[in-house]
Amino acid sequence: MFSRHERLVPTPSPQEDGPSLSLPWHVHYQPIQPWPTVKRMFETPWVHLRDRQKVTMLTDSDSEARQLEAAIAKSRWILDLKNNFDGRGSPGYRAIVWEVAVRFLRLQWSEYLRQFGEAMPLPEIQPGPSGTIDVFWETPGFELLVNIPTDSAKYAEFSGDNRGKGKIEGTLDPAQPNRGLVSWLASR
Repeated sequence: MFSRHERLVPTPSPQEDGPSLSLPWHVHYQPIQPWPTVKRMFETPWVHLRDRQKVTMLTDSDSEARQLEAAIAKSRWILDLKNNFDGRGSPGYRAIVWEVAVRFLRLQWSEYLRQFGEAMPLPEIQPGPSGTIDVFWETPGFELLVNIPTDSAKYAEFSGDNRGKGKIEGTLDPAQPNRGLVSWLASR
């Protein structure tokens, strides 16, 4: 037992190079993390999110996030399609293209949650033409197709139709959330 008249004597600690105090209780040492660089302190949140493999889901209910992750996992079969899988010389599907499609979907999902506070409709991730990957939404109110290219330097192409109320088409950067696209999805 430690009495208040005992002296605390510095002794070497196996966790540190310098002296420490010998205490009658366990002390947890945690290294102090350095300050982020000035550049990183002023980056927008999306720049930081773009570089992450997985965007943290912003939902109170984990069931929607689990459904999204299940849809993503279900689409991995695309990677099993090798060159000439259809007997017509079609190229197989590369993991990097699938990963871009998954990151795109997670970014749009997160943006939808941020803007509207609810989960967006789940799309299907499907094989596209010439090794590209399609992210396809189909509901009673609309259809939307986003084609992720094999070349990461190119923009993705999209087209959508909300059953006679309006059509959209264009290109977008799959590495960024797209407010216009997300808003169009919400107008279903």
